[in-house]
Amino acid sequence: MERKETDTPAPICPDFSWATWMREHANTAVSYLEMASVHFHDVKARSYRALGLKRGAVVLDVGCGVGQDACESKRLVGVRGRVVGIDYSEEMIAEARRRAKDVSSFPKFVVCEAHHIGFSSDTFDASRADRVLQHLADPRVAFEEMVRVTKPAGTVQIVDRDWGLVAVESNDQAVTRKILDHICGKIRNGWIGRRVPVLFRECGLQEVRVEALPITVQDFRVADRLLDLTLVAGHAADEGIVSPDEKRSWLLELQERNDAGRFFAAWVMFIVTGKKR
Repeated sequence: MERKETDTPAPICPDFSWATWMREHANTAVSYLEMASVHFHDVKARSYRALGLKRGAVVLDVGCGVGQDACESKRLVGVRGRVVGIDYSEEMIAEARRRAKDVSSFPKFVVCEAHHIGFSSDTFDASRADRVLQHLADPRVAFEEMVRVTKPAGTVQIVDRDWGLVAVESNDQAVTRKILDHICGKIRNGWIGRRVPVLFRECGLQEVRVEALPITVQDFRVADRLLDLTLVAGHAADEGIVSPDEKRSWLLELQERNDAGRFFAAWVMFIVTGKKR
């Protein structure tokens, strides 16, 4: 049976801890998304070039957050085009709708869960998700849903990071490795970046193109916000992965490096784009 478009929220996966966090920390999430959009600007620009949106196209933005990417898509497809942004967070959708009121021609925002996209098959010319699959209970199901609602010969795109490819310069390699591995383990699908290209091919997409782009940060405060270094180091100490003294020494060294202009962190973002058969 075809799924029909609806404004009714679809149920959230009961074990979707990220959704719970988003509901309880909506203001923090909005602030994070705004900061991240600045540092991921080049990645987003490259992703839109790869997506190749045309005037009049109909586009789906999965996990749209506060709607920045959906609004950019709407600008690219023009007044005759249509963009729908979906997100499981009612708070995010409310904020996206509030912000979009200042735009003369704005996207439609719908509360909807990525594992059960409430649109008929073959609806969109393009479907995209930016840093969403890493948090989902079943990325493959969500990806298959994106493919389902995309028209034949339409474009599907995933932008995501690989948490196993994070680098932080430190004198203590052993502690750094333990904490970075712990960060990766705290993400539901920490290796999703390297797995997405395989997922495209397994699901039968054609003309699959993969771009791997580095993000570099030389400010500890920025890296701490985008990677949760202090938070996860604390978790690692609480769970006995590193000692409290190792945690304190590690964070102190990173701050000292920052003060001396020697801090460096980097990770890899993947842009994967393909065509539906």
